Amino acid sequence: MRILGCFKAVPALDLLREEDWVADDSLRVDTEYVKLEWNCFDEGALEMMRKLSDLSEGLNVVFELDALTVGGKKADSFLKILYALGFSHAVRVESEEGAYTPPELLAELIAAYIQKKAEAYDVVVTGVQSADASHGKTPYLLAEMLQWPCISQVTGMEPAKGGCLKVTSQTGRGEKVQIVRPPCVLAVGNAPCAYLRVPTLKDKMRLGNRPIEYVDPGVLLSDAGAFADRIETLLALCPVDRSRDTVRIESGSPEEKAKVYYEQYLKGRLLKL
Repeated sequence: MRILGCFKAVPALDLLREEDWVADDSLRVDTEYVKLEWNCFDEGALEMMRKLSDLSEGLNVVFELDALTVGGKKADSFLKILYALGFSHAVRVESEEGAYTPPELLAELIAAYIQKKAEAYDVVVTGVQSADASHGKTPYLLAEMLQWPCISQVTGMEPAKGGCLKVTSQTGRGEKVQIVRPPCVLAVGNAPCAYLRVPTLKDKMRLGNRPIEYVDPGVLLSDAGAFADRIETLLALCPVDRSRDTVRIESGSPEEKAKVYYEQYLKGRLLKL
């Protein structure tokens, strides 16, 4: 069974000092110098894939794990870590460092890559949302484009008989366990295994330098110039005015002010109840 894990490397905003949160004229905070880290939900999803592969030992099933990200050269170090952890293939769809790819375009790039592959994928695993935008739309859009079913808030995956997966997810009514037959898209939420294991130095030396596949986004899209045109750039942020209209009762004793407040405001609200 071939499984593709899609992840995003995001700025580690927790490392910014308080004095670094200084907005420019467009109300934008510069995070270009901040190191990247795994998006939290994606990290849990990748570790869940590794645990799934561990559970397959002794069973008559082989899980081939691949990884894909859309980003700049800084993301290569993350792909090398996944190689060291036993992933079979690592792919980076090239994009400018720090560029924001909207979820519609991100899902389209992933779907196009999957559809162009000669060897089909059975399952795509993502996080439910990313820390930089928190749209939470990418897995659903991807499933729609692939015409595959999608299960969100996944907290566990186990191998099952007949080439299926036993998928555990959280719903509004509690925990739900399903036997799922691929293909499908799984969006991982607050998984118990939230952190990716650390590869050994030996594995880094032995597997970490395997070649990464670089893909030009223009090759994946029908319009070669569509990618650059659809990359979104933050121009400005406008603060939300949360102030409310007020009326000050200037003169009078506290008792008189309370009476005015009751007669002019509170009495009318009470009559509507």
